[in-house]
Amino acid sequence: MNLTIKEKFKLYSTIIILFLISRLIFFYLDIQPNHKIFSQMWQVIDLTLLKENLISSLYYLHYQPPLWNLFIGFFVKLFGTDYEVIANIIHIFNILISIISIIIFLNISFLFNLNKFQTYLISFLYIFLSLSYLFYENYLHYTHLTTFFFLLFIYNYINFSKNFELKYEIYIYITATFLVFTWSAFSHPFFIVLIFLTIFYIKYNYKINRSIVIFLIFLIISASLSIKNKVELSFFGNSSWIGLQIIQVLKRWDVKQGLCDMNFKNIKVYEEQFIKKYDFKNKHPALIGDKSKWNNVGMIYKTQECLKAGIELILKDPINYLSIVKFNFISTHGHFAFDHGFKPFGWEKNFSFFDDIKKYKIANSIKVRSLQIYYFAMYLFFLLIFFKGLLRLNDNNKFSIYKAVSSIYVVYLWMIVLTHFFAGFEQERMRHIGHFLHILFFIILVKNNFNIIKIFKSQKLFN
Repeated sequence: MNLTIKEKFKLYSTIIILFLISRLIFFYLDIQPNHKIFSQMWQVIDLTLLKENLISSLYYLHYQPPLWNLFIGFFVKLFGTDYEVIANIIHIFNILISIISIIIFLNISFLFNLNKFQTYLISFLYIFLSLSYLFYENYLHYTHLTTFFFLLFIYNYINFSKNFELKYEIYIYITATFLVFTWSAFSHPFFIVLIFLTIFYIKYNYKINRSIVIFLIFLIISASLSIKNKVELSFFGNSSWIGLQIIQVLKRWDVKQGLCDMNFKNIKVYEEQFIKKYDFKNKHPALIGDKSKWNNVGMIYKTQECLKAGIELILKDPINYLSIVKFNFISTHGHFAFDHGFKPFGWEKNFSFFDDIKKYKIANSIKVRSLQIYYFAMYLFFLLIFFKGLLRLNDNNKFSIYKAVSSIYVVYLWMIVLTHFFAGFEQERMRHIGHFLHILFFIILVKNNFNIIKIFKSQKLFN
């Protein structure tokens, strides 16, 4: 269905208005961000540091990439360091992200010629009434932002697959770079290698030299944080926490006489150990002292020691490690994305039903198995699309949409695999980054009247 500009604008306006009405209703139901949780979140460094030493604090930030703290720092500069005020600003920021996401989603629906009923149906199911989307809109974390970045991946990959325009190839790398600078799951330079492989997969040998040059430029950009950390802090990586994360997966808090816990116990001792080991002279408050918190150089010492211990444990019993990863992967896919411990205000009052399910063995079993079957079906679906595209690797005129869709899935799969191997909890929020992958899955099914055979026999995903 080809819409005129006027019809598109009307659809944009109507769906955004309906979205805002839905958010007013949820606000009336007292669903709001919990600012008390925000003050305890380790992802944000001390607000006074962001206010007084923004640029230098971001420069020395090592335990995670800096982009989220750049946003928080900007808010703090404008509105002060009160956690409740900043929590409200982040909520407004998330609402704006949702509105922009709606516009991009509608552009995707236009690309796939969805009719108005299909567009409204998806909007209601996955945006207006989606508890997961609502939850992370009210969650004071970069999860909602990374969900938006993943939506940009979908939009840019699909546009790129049509005729391999240079601008969309660059947009894909820019989106990847935003993720690299936001979340440690994507911060390894190998992620940019993955992006290059997906682009190569989509267009194969078409103007490959151009793609190699672009890849090398963004590889250097993505590695800049690791290079900075090596120069300033004596370790190579965009995040210093990999050691503690491996211990989280193994749940071996007993190693190194309790060194690998997640608190600040003995942090002064570890700070001194790091200073002595590297003859460290830098006294910046983001690295040394009480305000540094998780960014204290003592945490680098902790995580380096824990990385050694974790690798030793894995090499000693790799089967046990893989069995833990397998268990985590299977069990976490039996949870809703909003089955997360840090809930917004008013959540339990309005949606306690979903927590109550866990109290009843049969009901909980049905919920868990249903979600696991759904995820298995979705993963298998995209995997088959990937292989269909792979079988036509040389064909740059057909099946490029299959290659684009499966490339999007590969990016999501990268995150799923890495977080299950190297992050021991919060898998629910990590899976939520793929919220728009679920929408893409539903779009394909709806557009083809849920006819799986038709989807895999057809020359196109969309008519």
